[in-house]
Amino acid sequence: MELHLAPLENVSCWAFRSLYTGASDSYTGMLSLTNLTKRATTWEEVDTFPIEGQRQWIQIATAKETECATFLTKLEEELQKHPEKDTIYGIQLNCSCPSPQLIRLGQGPALIKRTTKVGKLLRELLKQTKYKIGIKVRLGLNEYEVAQRKIITLCRELEKLAHENANFTNVTIHFKHAQEPSSKAYSYSLLNEIASFKIPLIINGGITNEKDIQRVLAHIEPANRKNIKGIMIGREAMKNPNCFLEMNQEAKSQNQETRIIKNEFKALCAQHQPKQIYLTTIAEKTKPGLFL
Repeated sequence: MELHLAPLENVSCWAFRSLYTGASDSYTGMLSLTNLTKRATTWEEVDTFPIEGQRQWIQIATAKETECATFLTKLEEELQKHPEKDTIYGIQLNCSCPSPQLIRLGQGPALIKRTTKVGKLLRELLKQTKYKIGIKVRLGLNEYEVAQRKIITLCRELEKLAHENANFTNVTIHFKHAQEPSSKAYSYSLLNEIASFKIPLIINGGITNEKDIQRVLAHIEPANRKNIKGIMIGREAMKNPNCFLEMNQEAKSQNQETRIIKNEFKALCAQHQPKQIYLTTIAEKTKPGLFL
């Protein structure tokens, strides 16, 4: 099963992602396509330098097909100028971040109910064949949308897309709606039904270890488990940089040394220095002395 390190806003710089031995996939923080298509300095945050053993994704936010097309063109221009960044495996459309500013722009979870629009955005991204394409969503924008089963309607569209194009390889679902606080428990009541769709599903939310994976999978009928591609971890990763190593037996057997995360992170930052906002946020959101 794939083990994905979640994209974390103003945290997921290259140095941070590089620490997570055992993770199969990692993501940049969410990047606005409006900024990427209009501001050259934003490309500094596309820090997809090589990370051994990880497939790297760029996570993007937009509600405009024209931005998707322009972004793909500019991405190739950027990689020609900086071939050391040309390690990108995929592009993930963010329909999950609960930022009110993003929602006001009609982006993020505001797109969950706009099934046709989501399909158009993904199909625009799929016009190329170099990168895999994925999407990250929640159960809905709010409680009303969950009750209206908007996520089920969207899954029907995503199933069509997965059938049309083999490069559509990743549907990550965060099992809360966008107005729920982080303290509220995750709801897996729709998980079995979602897993019945023939989509490459990544489960996100409330998973910290192997026991949690089994607990979540217990919600899914055996016939539907074949559609589960992997799990995604975010909050636990900020507490325990060894969480993927502990779940990935092959990686664990190859790494027996005691790690000093602070020293590793310092060395990685020396290779590719993150913007100050990343260092500030990591210091604020993690245990003092663990990373910085």
